[in-house]
Amino acid sequence: MPQVLKPEIRARILSAGLEVFAAQGYLGATMNAIAESAGLAAASLYRYYPSKAELFGAAITPELAARFEQLLVQRVHALAQQPASAAFEPRSSYGSEMLEFWLEHRLAVVVLLDRAQGSAYEQYGERFVALLLKSTLEQIRSAGPDVKITPSAKFVLTRIFESTRTTLAGILAHSDNPRLLRDAIQAFWSYQIPGLYGFARWVRNE
Repeated sequence: MPQVLKPEIRARILSAGLEVFAAQGYLGATMNAIAESAGLAAASLYRYYPSKAELFGAAITPELAARFEQLLVQRVHALAQQPASAAFEPRSSYGSEMLEFWLEHRLAVVVLLDRAQGSAYEQYGERFVALLLKSTLEQIRSAGPDVKITPSAKFVLTRIFESTRTTLAGILAHSDNPRLLRDAIQAFWSYQIPGLYGFARWVRNE
C-alpha cells in the first residue's frame, strides 16, 4: 500500500527548505540539512521531494517569483512616471504593496535577491538591479535632453543598486518580526532616497 503523504509534513518541509535556502543559499543547502531542520529522516524527505531542485521549485514557485517581478515593474514604472516627491514616497500604494509582499514572503525574497545562485532564479538579483537602474535613469533624463549620463555615473548607480539588493536581503534575513522589519526598511529608504536625489542633482549639474 503506497504511503500517504501528509500536507502538514509537506508544509513543514517547505518551511524548513526556505530557512535553509535563505541561510546557506541554493548551492550550499543540502537535503540532509533541510531534513534535520524539518525534524525528519532524510529518507522521509525524499519521499516528498526526490531532489533539491524539486523542493526549491515547490518552495519558491514561478507564480511567487512572477508576482515579485510584477510588483517591482509597477514600482519602477511609478518611479519613472510620477513626480519625484511622490514616486519615492515609501508609503505610496506601490511601495506599501511591495513592502507587504516582502514581509509575507520574507525568506523567499531573501533567496531571490541574494541566495539563488545555481538555481533557475540565479539571474533574479541582476534583473532587480537592472529595473531599478532603468527607472532612475529615466527619472534623471526626464529633466531635459541636455542631461548626459556618463559611464562613470552609470557605474556608480549600478553599484548603489547592487548595495540596495544585498542590504534588503540582509534586513529581511535579520529578523522575522514584521514591526522591526518595517522600521528597518523605512530607515534604509530614509537614507537611500535623499542620496538618490543628490546623485540626480549631481548628474544634472544643479
